[in-house]
Amino acid sequence: MSYYEILLFLHIGAAAVWLGAAALFFVLFQRAKSAQDPVLAQRLGAHTEWLAKRLFIPVSLSVLMLGILLTIEGPWSFDQLWILLGLAGMATTFAIGIGVIEPSTKKMHAAMEANGPTHPDVARYNKRLDALGALDLTLLFSIVWDMALKPTADDVGTLLIPALALAAAALYVVRTYRGGETEAAAAAG
Repeated sequence: MSYYEILLFLHIGAAAVWLGAAALFFVLFQRAKSAQDPVLAQRLGAHTEWLAKRLFIPVSLSVLMLGILLTIEGPWSFDQLWILLGLAGMATTFAIGIGVIEPSTKKMHAAMEANGPTHPDVARYNKRLDALGALDLTLLFSIVWDMALKPTADDVGTLLIPALALAAAALYVVRTYRGGETEAAAAAG
């Protein structure tokens, strides 16, 4: 077994943990939503910060570092499209997590503490976090797609599929945010 094979195993294992945990958390959140159980949603939401610090951030950084080491050690170079797309996807998921999901989660918790789990502000943040979770999960699947298929600029169909999925998820986020603003304006007016 070579150093490269060990790195590859660790990289794929860490990616599987990251994607699996994200998918499970999303499914559990959907379960709480479909059961119309705000207490369950609140309990799940209470674990997001704990999971982020102890699972999502360490595993995602491991995936990134191992991927960089694989590129250096293996027959790859940093100018290949699939590697650039993977790095861009990683940067985007980090930015969404730190810049949008984390602050939204804190605002939702503050609204729950101030007004209770059934308050309209809590529901609005829940909807936003649901949409952001869908976008982030779509992004993670797109990164795995990219890593598995290693497309070049000539692979238009291979590039188009995740691009369309990401566009649909981004549209869902935009519509959710706009809908929440409309609801908040109606409630205030």
